[in-house]
Amino acid sequence: MLLQDKRKFKIMSRLRNDVISGLILLVFALALHLFIIPAQVDSMNEGPIALSPSLFCHITAFLLLLLSVGLVVSGLKDKKARTARDMSQIAYTVGRGATAILFSVLYIMAMEILGYFTSTILFMGLFLWFSGVRSWKGGVLFLSAIIPFIYLLFVKALNVILPSGLII
Repeated sequence: MLLQDKRKFKIMSRLRNDVISGLILLVFALALHLFIIPAQVDSMNEGPIALSPSLFCHITAFLLLLLSVGLVVSGLKDKKARTARDMSQIAYTVGRGATAILFSVLYIMAMEILGYFTSTILFMGLFLWFSGVRSWKGGVLFLSAIIPFIYLLFVKALNVILPSGLII
């Protein structure tokens, strides 16, 4: 009887975590679409949304909405309990996610000092290593292809002004 109660508790905590997370993301996606995007992104009053600067923002909010609904549905459908091994895998994944967020914050801060391209080369190399790419030749090949592509697309074709720092 006690084992069955523990199993029910594990199932309910799993359901609560996924469903609650999904509902929070759902509310955030709706807030993005209904309040934040209209208040923060300039809209062009003439023409359809396809020509508006807010198009990408609305697409992102819609995708977040779909993913949150999927999380709620999977939380309601999944009936199996998590084992200790599953929980350690989750802790490992959360730790890696937190580290990636920390790297992203450091990347944004370094951009002001080093400039866009220098910080991008450094942090893309760091992210490649963090993601498990151990071949330095592959990393150099990837960076030597992606950096000119970013430069040509954003600086030359789209005339985007990227941050410049002490090192350009």
